Amino acid sequence: MTSRGRRTLARTGDVTPADRPRKTGWQVRSSVAEAVRQAVEAGAAESQNAFVEKAVIRELRELRRRRVYDSYAEAASDPAFREDMATVTRAFEPAVGEGLGEGQG
Repeated sequence: MTSRGRRTLARTGDVTPADRPRKTGWQVRSSVAEAVRQAVEAGAAESQNAFVEKAVIRELRELRRRRVYDSYAEAASDPAFREDMATVTRAFEPAVGEGLGEGQG
């Protein structure tokens, strides 16, 4: 990695000594590498390293989001969870109604 690449990666977030850039052994198809190079030349990122890191972070966020929504779907199909949520909702109904009345009058 060039020093320019290190500077670019350092600006992408809070980089701690434990989270500093490191070389990896991943390989991509030639066509993908060429597309990354062209995207960087067109201004999509300051370096190929920065472009790839940004793409990987985006994909990791999407995976995390999918896990969360899968958990929501699983909970929604669980009768015990739905009953717990209904109980909590009923318990808060008086507080919500009282809150709506504040400030009026």
